[in-house]
Order: sequence, then structure tokens, then C-alpha cells
Amino acid sequence: MIRYLGASAIVIVVATSWVSLMPPAPLMQPVNFNHAAHSDVLDCEGCHEGVTSMARAGIPQSEFCVGCHEEAPSVVSAATWEAITNGDPIAWQRVTRVPDHTYFSHRRHAGSAGLACETCHGDVGARTDAVTVPFVVPVMDECLSCHAQEGASEDCTACHR
Repeated sequence: MIRYLGASAIVIVVATSWVSLMPPAPLMQPVNFNHAAHSDVLDCEGCHEGVTSMARAGIPQSEFCVGCHEEAPSVVSAATWEAITNGDPIAWQRVTRVPDHTYFSHRRHAGSAGLACETCHGDVGARTDAVTVPFVVPVMDECLSCHAQEGASEDCTACHR
């Protein structure tokens, strides 16, 4: 009996380790948003309200889209456009996430420090398809390297709670 339990534990550990190493499955976004088509007329903060003034950047919602678009863009289904024009929230799938034990503030990075969005998110403005997987998975070594280069705090408690 113990031999079977030990073997089962090994299988579970190996399986969960293997699954955690797999790339994340693509997410389906409700709108196949074309950043490149919008980046000529809007900067990041034009859609992502609060990116320089709040801890978290906002995600555009229905009222923002209908402020410019009178008719459904070709990448939006009729049902989704009807929901958008009715003011229903857009069910964007989150593609960037920092670990729960880590504190990150857009206000500190994009606002106070003046870092360009591309520093962490890559050239999203050139994308013609929806963002479906994370661009950057935060890695502590990269954060510390940037903090050292920029003269920012490297005290653990500045970012970890």
C-alpha cells in the first residue's frame, strides 16, 4: 500500500511540474482588437485610463468604444456590438498578472519614473491582432536589474508584501 502511495505522489509531482512548464493556453478576447489601427490616434493612456496616475491601468469599456465608433468595426460580431452599444461591460480576458505576493504600481513606473509602456509590455502598439497571452511574465531578476540601472529601491519590502 505504501509503495503505491509513494508512486502516486511521484506521478502527481511530475505531472504538476510538467503542466506548470507548459506555455499558457491562448485566451479568447471578446474583440479582436487591433492596437496598430488605434495607436496612430491614441496613446496607451488614451484607452488605458490611469496608467500614469493609478496603481492599476484601466481597461477600456463599452462607452469608450462607442465614443468613436458609430457602427460595428469589422472585427466585432453583431452580438458583441449590440452588447457594447447597450453599455454592457466588455469581458476582456486579463493577460498580465503579477504574483499575489508582489505589489506593482503603474503610477510609480509609468507616472513617477516615466517608463514607456513598451519597457515592460513590448511594442503592443504595432499589434494587429488581439493580445491573448502575456508579453512579459514578471521575473524578479529583470525587475532588480532595472531597479539597479534606474537607481530605484532594491529593498524587498518595496515590492513584496
